[in-house]
Amino acid sequence: MVKRITATLAVAVMGATALATATPAFADAPDDSRSPSPQVSQTPDASFYRADSRIVSVDVNPGTVVVRRHGSVRVTATVRTKDVKDVTIDVVEPRGGGHGGGHGHWGARKDDNPERLRGPKWDTKSQSWDFDWSHKTGTWTVHVEAFGYDGKVITADRTISVKHDDWQRPPAPQGPKATRINDFTASPKPVRKGNRLNLQGRLDVAQCYSDWYYDWDDYTGRWGRGDDCREGRGYWHDWHWLGGKDVDVYFQPQGSRRWKYVQTAETDGSGRFATKVRATQSGTWAVRFDGDRRLKGSEASAYVKVVGRGWGHR
Repeated sequence: MVKRITATLAVAVMGATALATATPAFADAPDDSRSPSPQVSQTPDASFYRADSRIVSVDVNPGTVVVRRHGSVRVTATVRTKDVKDVTIDVVEPRGGGHGGGHGHWGARKDDNPERLRGPKWDTKSQSWDFDWSHKTGTWTVHVEAFGYDGKVITADRTISVKHDDWQRPPAPQGPKATRINDFTASPKPVRKGNRLNLQGRLDVAQCYSDWYYDWDDYTGRWGRGDDCREGRGYWHDWHWLGGKDVDVYFQPQGSRRWKYVQTAETDGSGRFATKVRATQSGTWAVRFDGDRRLKGSEASAYVKVVGRGWGHR
């Protein structure tokens, strides 16, 4: 019995010794109050921000390029990007025909930005080109390629239309100038049989053809701007009174195909004419200017109904 207790005490003493020996190991643990806490090294790849590479917008101005024979037009492309480290901007000519030879393309490159991203990175890049008469007409393409920090390659295209301004000065008008009889009226309508009918109107001559105007003294066309001429018009667009000209009056009875000459009226200084005729039957009254080697002829007409003498009386 005594031997067992002794053995037990020996084991207990050995256990206490082992614990005493292990205690210094716990005492050597780092003391937060006396030394800094260990730090985990941070690298860009371990950042919480994840790149979202994209082309935000591509603006091209102007969208339509009209080039004159002697001159040029500047076109500017502006590209806005997010999380992009490299951008190329090219403009490519139309395939196939067109006016002139032109250049194949121009390019612009944005320098690499080696810094690592810790948040969104916004960039704007602009590139300009000058178009002149030598460049092809048609649809050109502005092509954008962006290379993102996330490894993506994003592209975008915009188009511009290139045209040539082929306007040329129109040739001088040839031959006689146009005329017209304007504001022709026959009144009253209807008219009682035997009463007089008033015929009146105005004789006009074409004043301008595009940028050509006429000298009224010698009726010759010459290049320049008159008071009422406007640039770029390709048709007769204004009129001037024509005085001192004979206008013949004709009548065609209702149901007949023959015209009967009645009389002649002369235009006054403002191109106006007026005369009176006696109404005997319903029919069409016409006035006609025959023209000459410098002036084209013109005419106008109006139908008038003639009623009995007792019309309008009870």
